[in-house]
Order: sequence, then C-alpha cells, then structure tokens
Amino acid sequence: EHSSNNYAPIKLVGILATTTTSPPKDLHNHHCDDQDTHGNERYSQHIANSCSADGILYEPWRVPPSREAVERAILHANERLDVHGILVFYPVFDKLVDASNEGAASDFFSSRGPSKCDNTGVYYKSMDDYFRDLVVLEKDVEGHRRRGLRLKSIARGSQLEGDLVGAHESDRLISCITPDSDLGNVNKAEKALGPIHPCTALACFRILESFRLDKLNINAMESKRRLFEDVFITIINRSEVLGLPLATMLASQGATVYSADVDSILQFLPNGKVKRMPNSTTLKQCVMKSSMIVSGVPSCTFCIPTAWIPENATVVNVATEKSNFDEETLENVPGVTYVPHVGRVTVSALEYNLICLYRSYHKSI
Repeated sequence: EHSSNNYAPIKLVGILATTTTSPPKDLHNHHCDDQDTHGNERYSQHIANSCSADGILYEPWRVPPSREAVERAILHANERLDVHGILVFYPVFDKLVDASNEGAASDFFSSRGPSKCDNTGVYYKSMDDYFRDLVVLEKDVEGHRRRGLRLKSIARGSQLEGDLVGAHESDRLISCITPDSDLGNVNKAEKALGPIHPCTALACFRILESFRLDKLNINAMESKRRLFEDVFITIINRSEVLGLPLATMLASQGATVYSADVDSILQFLPNGKVKRMPNSTTLKQCVMKSSMIVSGVPSCTFCIPTAWIPENATVVNVATEKSNFDEETLENVPGVTYVPHVGRVTVSALEYNLICLYRSYHKSI
C-alpha cells in the first residue's frame, strides 16, 4: 500500500560508523565479532530483511568512525526529502577515532562530566548524546529527542524529585538536551499518534504486555485499570535505549519497577516518583520479589542465578552475545516463561515507529 502511486515509498536510513564499506560476508560466523563488536551489522541485516518483506526501503549508510563523518551523514539524511526515518547505530563513541583531528573527542567532552558544545550551546554527557540531538524530530525513529523533552516536562512538574534520587541521578534521568521551542511539536505529534519510544524498550513492553493480557485473559481495551497494577518488575539495565524508558512505561501502567544498574538500584513507582533504594537492597532481593524480570547486561560473564527466579515468573533476555540467564536450568523453574531474545519484536517496533512518523510528518510529501 505504502509503495503504491498514492504514497511516496517509506524510506529508512541506517547510519553505521565502521571502518568497512560493506557488511561481513558471514554475519552468523562468530569470527566476525571483531568487525561487528556490538552486533550492529547483524541488526542492520535483520532490519533489511524485514523492511524488504514489508515494502519499506532501507538503506544502510556506512561511514568512517569519526565525529565529522557521522555528523555529516546525519545532517544529510535530515535534509533528504525522500528519507522518512533515521536510525543511528549506537554506541558510536567507544569506537570513535578521528585521525585527522586527534583528541577531538576529548576536547569536545570533559572527562569530569557534561561539557558544553560550542556549536550548539548545549551540554552533552557523551558524543552519542550529541549525535542523538542532531537527528530531526520528524525522522527520529528511536524517540531519543522526544524522550529528552518528556523528561524535561516531567521535571517541571516535579515528579522526579532530586531529594529522592540524588542530584547526580536526577541529572541523568532528566536529560535536558533539546530547546524549548521543540516542545510544541512533540506534544502535537504525541496527541495524534502517541509517543515514539526507543525500539528495544517498546519491544520489551509489548512482550510483557502480551503475557500480562494472556494471564488476565482480557484484551487491552477491556482493562478498567492500569495493566501492571500491583506487579513488581526488575529491569537489570538503565540505559537510555532500554532500561530507563522501559521502567517509565511500566510504572505509568501501574507497575513497581526495580531499576538495577552497576552502582545503584532505583525504584520507579506508579505515582510517577523515583526513589533510590537503600544500599542494603540487593539485586537478589529485587529479582526474588518480582514476577517479571528483564535483563540486558552486555557481558558474557554476567548471569542471574536460577535460584533467584520465582515460580511462574516471566523472564526476558535482551543481551545479544550471551544470555544473562542459565537457560539449561531455567526451564526447571515451575511455570517460568522465558523469552531468549527480542530482536524480531524490536524490528517490528522500529517499523511501527517509522510508520507513525511517516503518517504524522511525511504523508503529504
């Protein structure tokens, strides 16, 4: 339908910062890991296959891993009228080397914390945050700019209270990286289509939502209360592409969410508040109290002991290299539901976001 004469073809551009000009020949071969450290090439290939099947044009743009090259690609995609969505494959910063301007990254960002960019007058926590802010709102398939704006709006309503989470964590949760003038555009789009959420977080939410609806034996329209009311959930990841937005979405639907990171555990409450858990609170306690557990720790050595998993729990693994759970023993837990990967649902969430952007901003083009 979207590729017919009545519509401009929907096009998604994926920007990969890489030293290669083409994907590895065998993406299923583990020997390719050196060329595809974060699985971006494999993810890009999954997107290409799915988009091809669904009539969506997908173009992977491979650019040198330098600030100037990534910046130039994003700005060019912003200007292209035939491009309706932009996906930058992160992380970029940890492999960013600019031979023509050695030390550029360290000059741009202070090792002490957020630093001001002379070009934009905005403070960024990392180079990746800078790249996220370059993508124009109407092509932002991951919803990063919208997320920053929503958190800024929440901050004005004092729902994220500094005395609850501490000044450092508040700075991270309330990411004020976009100008006030964009707020009206976000509100208008969200009223029509709902917010654009990061694809991995949205995929996990839909998976948990599906299992929850099955358990309650209802559909979403029949529910007269928030879907996750009185449900305790542990998320082991607090990144801005998974843990933070997922915790926010689940809490808004009534869940009490334990958000675990390497150095702290936060609790997202159904009333919109966030509080830091005491130092005596352990990950084991949170997991054992939860009926749903989501883990996305990018480590081959991290593994949640099966003894912590409660009976009848729903367990979702988001880690790509190696599962964060012992799959062999997990099946012995009575009533457990295990989701070993979320890749296909993530690609579906990406296409959903892309179509929402197309209908909101580009359909008349």
